[in-house]
Amino acid sequence: MKIGLGCAVGPCRGIWERSRKRPQASARASAGAARAAASGLVASGFGLLLAVLGGLGLALTAGCHQREATAKRIPVLYVPPNPPTEEPPPAPLLIPEAPTPPAQPPAQHAPPDNVPLAKASTEIPCEVAPPPGMVCIPGGPFWRGNDNAKADERPRTRIVVSPFFMDTYEVDNQQYFRCVEAGACDPPIKYYPTFAKPKQPVVAVSWFESDAYCRFAGKRLPTEAEWEKAARGPEGEVYPWGNEPPSCDKAVYEEPLGAKGCGTGLTSNVGSRPVGRYGLYDMAGNSWEWVEDWKTDCYKGCKNECGADCMGPDPRGPCGGGSKNCPGRHEKVLKGGSWYFTGDRMRGAERRGVSPSNRGPHRLGFRCAQSIQR
Repeated sequence: MKIGLGCAVGPCRGIWERSRKRPQASARASAGAARAAASGLVASGFGLLLAVLGGLGLALTAGCHQREATAKRIPVLYVPPNPPTEEPPPAPLLIPEAPTPPAQPPAQHAPPDNVPLAKASTEIPCEVAPPPGMVCIPGGPFWRGNDNAKADERPRTRIVVSPFFMDTYEVDNQQYFRCVEAGACDPPIKYYPTFAKPKQPVVAVSWFESDAYCRFAGKRLPTEAEWEKAARGPEGEVYPWGNEPPSCDKAVYEEPLGAKGCGTGLTSNVGSRPVGRYGLYDMAGNSWEWVEDWKTDCYKGCKNECGADCMGPDPRGPCGGGSKNCPGRHEKVLKGGSWYFTGDRMRGAERRGVSPSNRGPHRLGFRCAQSIQR
């Protein structure tokens, strides 16, 4: 019987060869004793020999594998002395808890006391683009009149107008004479050549001629409330540029006293001064401007008041304005002052009454407005 125990590597093979000789010598001694003993003992001895040889072979095989592992630098499991007999239980799974929300939201910081809060706008936009040569005048409430000036400007009242369009500039000679050439307008009277340049405002025209031109252009004259809103804005400022006093770099008027037209003795080309509120030019000075309304002695609170016709939304004054005869009313309103008058006449609340047929020698002009079709 041959038992296949051994190693493939050289060093282990030598160990195997030496271990073979010892079991063979023991086998011969055991065989002699077996011959002298009973035949029943032979089988026992032989079984014992097989057991010894098997144990020895397993030990040698394990030793060979250990040497091979050491030679090849394969890590050998380290078993610590006195290892624990039981595996410790796993650590519990820790889930972070959500942060507790504050009992009240953080307080909002108030703005500093010295920073004024912006007012919400009360103006109503036009919502459509203006025609060429016109600008949008937003609608909404505004302060009309003045309690601390002339009696006909009283009382100071909150008035509401609808959005509308207004000419950017006063109507100039070049524009007006197109209407004359078309036969829709009469030429101005008492016309002086020094006031006849193409871009100077047309002057020496009556209310009726101004009304005729605006109709020819597909427009109309503004109401007094519309004109004043365009000049003063929602808060009723004094001038088209604000509340600062007038000067010749802002408007064309009598300044200093006796120096008409800021010393030129003439009107200036339209738009010669900086643009004012809403993109309008020359809303103060240069030429007076006719409006739709008939003149009254006050808005309310005097003998010859306008009363309800000047209150409410979009007021048009007595008899609704227009060219028809209005009983008890003989003058139309002019606004804005002119090159010929002092600075106090350029206030937005100023009202001058003149007969609608009066053309004036060289001071009365106009600009047009247009309603927004919705």
